[in-house]
Amino acid sequence: MTSRPAVVIKSKFIAGSEGGTSFNDYLNYMDRAETHDKANAFEKYQDYMSNEEKSTGLFTLSRDSLNDADKDFFKEEFKKAQESGSVLWQDVISFDNDWLKESGVLEGKNIDNKQIQEATRSAVQDMLKKEGMIDSAIWTGAIHYNTDNIHVHVAIVQTKDFKERGKRKQASIDSMKSKVANKIKDRSKHNEKLNVFIRERVINSKRDDPFNRLKNQIMNPDLVRQFKEIHKQLPEDKRMWRYNMKAIEDVRPEIDKLTTMYIEKHFKEEFKDFRQQLEREVEIHKRMYGNSEKSENYRDTKMKDLYTRMGNTILKEVSEYDSKQKEIARKNKKPCKLIVQRDLNKAVYLVSRYAKDDLEKVKNQKAYEELQKEQEYERT
Repeated sequence: MTSRPAVVIKSKFIAGSEGGTSFNDYLNYMDRAETHDKANAFEKYQDYMSNEEKSTGLFTLSRDSLNDADKDFFKEEFKKAQESGSVLWQDVISFDNDWLKESGVLEGKNIDNKQIQEATRSAVQDMLKKEGMIDSAIWTGAIHYNTDNIHVHVAIVQTKDFKERGKRKQASIDSMKSKVANKIKDRSKHNEKLNVFIRERVINSKRDDPFNRLKNQIMNPDLVRQFKEIHKQLPEDKRMWRYNMKAIEDVRPEIDKLTTMYIEKHFKEEFKDFRQQLEREVEIHKRMYGNSEKSENYRDTKMKDLYTRMGNTILKEVSEYDSKQKEIARKNKKPCKLIVQRDLNKAVYLVSRYAKDDLEKVKNQKAYEELQKEQEYERT
């Protein structure tokens, strides 16, 4: 697999000035003679972007293509922005063509312009929001295919609330890149699968099945022992009973051990699928961003999310168990042997009942299948 990043974003900005006079050397970036008129440079940049010889034409947040009247409107707005002292932000979003083919955006010479436009919109709007420009900026984009790599030119100016500095936060640029890649690959659905396993399957299941319930004392004594070991090691101050608190960092490995034991016992196959999906996502991240460190961080973040959420669920349960134990101690209630035996008998009864219910389900399913076969035989 190639190590080239799937998406690269290059950004620059040009400061405007009242009267539209000086813009440094950025006109070297444009390759049309008529763009060398510095007086209306922001306006002329629209001509460069929409050059029909190498572009699909201009598009905006709400329009897939602009007619002549639309183009004149944006040229005028860019001209006004320059004269008012706005900065002109220029972004080039460049794609690895092989990755576009893998993603179904590029087939032969056919480009799915709509998908690239939607990805650009998502990225630009996200960046503007992060920079506090969502209500003051206008922008145009154009897909260019005149080089080895398909790329999108984006031009942004402000019409009010002008920023004095053109430099944007690196996090905003990085987020643009992430938005473009994710929109094209639509990794959100795959990411949601991972979240569903963590939050809905593991965490919700744990909340409905307390470790110290009688059923677990009979069926899963190893889990109960580890649960009580955690309780024994926690500090007296219950305000510290949060998974990421420094005060319990020595106990955290024991909490993680219980999480692993629980998953291994109840979600062994699902966790195996979870890990495989996570590794696939890591490889896709490497392909999309060309940065293995960030990809490894993605894996670590997902695993940390699982163990943190599970850890806090365990600690909450330990806290409830602790309160009950202290309440019993305060009232000096010592369970007599008769009560202990009664509870054990109840647990055995529940386990037997669950087993019986499972057996009945199997019998009922088998009877149903036999009936279906008989009906099918009669029809033939």
